[in-house]
This record gives sequence, C-alpha cells and structure tokens, in this order.
Amino acid sequence: MFVVRIAEIEVHPEWLEAYLTAAGTVGAESVAKEPGVICIFPMQKKESPTSIRIVEIYRSEEAYKAHLATPHFRKYKEGTPHMIKSLELVPMRPLDAEHMNLIFKKER
Repeated sequence: MFVVRIAEIEVHPEWLEAYLTAAGTVGAESVAKEPGVICIFPMQKKESPTSIRIVEIYRSEEAYKAHLATPHFRKYKEGTPHMIKSLELVPMRPLDAEHMNLIFKKER
C-alpha cells in the first residue's frame, strides 16, 4: 500500500533560496536513487513564496523508512532545520489507490 503525505513548510525568508535548492536536490536524488520513492514533488505557493508544499509518495511503509535513512535525506534533514519556521507532515489517504499506479509510473 502506498504511503502518501503532504509536507506543509513555512521557510524563513532569509533562507528561502538555500531551502529551495536543498528541497529540489533531495527530491530529485530520492526519485532517481530509490526504487521505493514514487514521487517527491516540492512546490512553492505563487502568492506566498515562503510557503512550500511537498507531495511525497512511497511504494510502502518500508520504502518510506528506507528513505529516511539515506545519506541524501539525512543531509537535507540535518542541514535545513534553521531554515524552517514551521513544518507539518500531513498523512493522506488516496481516493483512488487502485489506479495510482497508472498515474505514477516509475521505470526501474
């Protein structure tokens, strides 16, 4: 069963550019290097640039736990706390879990 969540992040304005770089890098590395990561998609609110949302989709709870132990995630997690004003991790339930695999295909 997929693990899906949205990270709702508010970044301190003075750290915005550095945070955007870190978030984009960890997302790209995670999708490229981890077979269990379906999607890590960071986005920035147009009307509020310091408001970041990241859609995260993992193949399983095990894939999610493996992601947390990777060097690229650890680098992100340990290097960004001072940049973040607030963080909420929101667990989501897909409304059409049966067809998610048709939407998010990942070549192995």
